[in-house]
Amino acid sequence: MNHPPRQFPLIVVIACLLGHCPLTYADLNTDIQTVLKDKTLQRAEVGVAIFRLGDTAAADKSVFKHNSEIPLIPASNLKLVTTSAALENLGPDFKFRTLLLKHNNDLVLIGDGDPSLGDAALLRKAGWDVTTLFKNWADQLKKSNITSFDRLLVDDSIFDEQFLHPHWPPNQAHLRYVAEVGGLSLNLNCLDFYLRVTAPGEVVKYQTVPPTNYATVANTCVTGGENAVWLTRTPGGNNLILNGHTPYSTDVPISVTVHDPSLFTATVLQETLAANGVKVTAATPTRDRTLRAMLLKTPIDKDPSWSVLAIHETPLATALARANKDSINLYAEALCKRIGAAAANEPGSWKNGTQANSEYLKKIGVPATEFHFDDGCGLSKENTISANALCQVLIHNFHNPETKEPYFTSLSIAGKDGTLEHRFQGTDLRGRVFGKSGFVNNVRTLTGYLKAKDDQWYVFSILMNQMADTATGKNLQEAIVQAVDAHSRALATVGQ
Repeated sequence: MNHPPRQFPLIVVIACLLGHCPLTYADLNTDIQTVLKDKTLQRAEVGVAIFRLGDTAAADKSVFKHNSEIPLIPASNLKLVTTSAALENLGPDFKFRTLLLKHNNDLVLIGDGDPSLGDAALLRKAGWDVTTLFKNWADQLKKSNITSFDRLLVDDSIFDEQFLHPHWPPNQAHLRYVAEVGGLSLNLNCLDFYLRVTAPGEVVKYQTVPPTNYATVANTCVTGGENAVWLTRTPGGNNLILNGHTPYSTDVPISVTVHDPSLFTATVLQETLAANGVKVTAATPTRDRTLRAMLLKTPIDKDPSWSVLAIHETPLATALARANKDSINLYAEALCKRIGAAAANEPGSWKNGTQANSEYLKKIGVPATEFHFDDGCGLSKENTISANALCQVLIHNFHNPETKEPYFTSLSIAGKDGTLEHRFQGTDLRGRVFGKSGFVNNVRTLTGYLKAKDDQWYVFSILMNQMADTATGKNLQEAIVQAVDAHSRALATVGQ
């Protein structure tokens, strides 16, 4: 059903774009206030902040505020804080370093919180699959005439052992975006299922990526009927349930999370090594969270019982882009815990990670009354932050020569990639808005940079909570950004 009142704000903005309304600060305020009076927002909580950026921070000017200092649920816009804090605390040149070592005749895997290991979507661009790194390690070992170990020891002490956040929706813990967080990760801590149909009425066959015996699967899914497949996992374990029915094989994976991602990673490593000629006598990997600390006390080159077999490094920029551009929750949470570990000099946790985020905001001048953090990605509805605070994060990076480029590069570009690929359709803002969208139930958020028609830069944050119609809310957000673009020349003139 069409709702004519919802179209009015968009008509006002289009009129301004065509030059049929005067261009002043007052008119920008009128246009945005008209959008905010839309029927969709009658019962919503909305915070908006917009700044025009100058050549220096002192030249920046606020051009619009509406409840801008009231903390609201940010959804995935929180990732903008976590990634910025990571750049600030870890440094743009930081690299995750996953170590493969030999201690006596044990194989040792020491994690650094790298969320990118075996990330299928990321590795596909390089022609790798989920276990290519492990296969390469097997080849390196065999070239060094190392083909057997007594045990595989895994140290994931860079993070704590609270893998699942207590405020994430428990009934969604099997879904990819609620993946557990550990000091070692593989394939976004998920198993991907590809179904192969059989004769009608018979149980389907399946393949998993990565191939592993880490989880058990109770499969009652049959061939035939309409497509209705259910893949889940019992809480706190790795007993998977595949049921329902499907008339066709799948080329797009059906994913389910795993419990205890570090042991999942180590198990797949051990299985991959065995399949490629490197055996481990002990049947399963063993967790030993003392090894990292041991090496910090006594460097490897001082102890002949240790030797380095391989080091895998991932640049921080890779994690930033997957967190912001692609909005992968696991990446944001790994960054949150990793900056917590660096700041507290103890295993990274949601407690010290969110504290590091908080200290970062205070450092750049955001009052403590404008935010409260519960995780790093925004999945928890216990997170709150103001539109002003989010703008201050973007402003800080815009004027910081060390972080500006890596931060900008991590953002989605409207109409081109990431979560903004399909935003601002039918407008000339595609390619000129750089930022991050956010969505959880009844919440729609949008924060970013606008390069206006006159090449003037703006930052904006639009937070909408308690919404009954988030689809229309998305259109209203875009109308606000269009209004800023329409008035940009006048705002620059008035601001001089």
